[in-house]
Parts: sequence; C-alpha cells; structure tokens
Amino acid sequence: MNGENRKPLIAVAVCGVIAVLVLVFGVSCGGNNNAAASWQTGFSQAAKGGTLAASDLVSPGGQCSAAATQLLVTGSCVFEVKKFGGPFDLGSPTKRARLAPQQAVTVTLLVEGTRTEQDVSAGDTVSLTFGTSGGQLGIACRVVGTCALQLLEAGG
Repeated sequence: MNGENRKPLIAVAVCGVIAVLVLVFGVSCGGNNNAAASWQTGFSQAAKGGTLAASDLVSPGGQCSAAATQLLVTGSCVFEVKKFGGPFDLGSPTKRARLAPQQAVTVTLLVEGTRTEQDVSAGDTVSLTFGTSGGQLGIACRVVGTCALQLLEAGG
C-alpha cells in the first residue's frame, strides 16, 4: 500500500477518534445540566444576532444625524450601514434593531441588493435586519420639518 492510498484511511481514522472523544466527553458531562444550559444560552445568543446601533450608521451629514439611540432627519436621508463581521466573519451574521418614528415616515432598506419600502406611522415600529455586507437605510419624512426616530433593541 503506497502513501496515497493511506491518506484517506488516516483521515477516516482521525475522524473516528474525534467522534469517540466527543461521545465519551458528552456522556461524562451528561449529568451536568448547568454546563448544557450555558452552551445552549451561548448558541441562542449567537443565533439572535448583534444589535444595530447608531455607531453602525454612516450619516450623510447636513440634515441628518445618528447619535446614541436617536436618528434625526430633515426632509430625507440615506444612512449607510457599515460592513461588519471582522476578517474571518466570525462575529454575528446579522445586526438587528427596531426603528420607532415619532412622526410619519417612509423607510427604505437596501439589503443584499434587495430594496424594500414601507410607510410607517408615528408610534409604529419597523424591524431592521442587516447582514455582514451592510446596506442602506433611507428615511423620508412625510411631515414638514425634522423627524425623530428611536433605534430600539430588536424583539422587544
């Protein structure tokens, strides 16, 4: 048997050893429900996604601003949502938030090349979800003057 024929057998053997170690480790820790709960919590938090914050938005300046949890728009503005995820995309795959306008607005999203638009009344909320490539968040006031919008945590 030459070296090329042994490589697949060695890979299968290594995978088998890893599977046995995982099984033995899992059975030996099986009675520790606290450890399982912490792992489950960790995975559920990762799946939930990150929180979209005002610092993730690049304001076009002038009549628009994003600070803390509030967006101020006079007329209309398009905020750029920064790319995120790091060099190996090991972070959260999404960033989410809810947008709560204080006045009637039209919200336009550009995410992964798909554009959506929604008219939102004062007191309603719009769910926002952006992937690691970022996108655009457009806001157009449907009233004269400045519109204020709150950037809230998603899901609540």
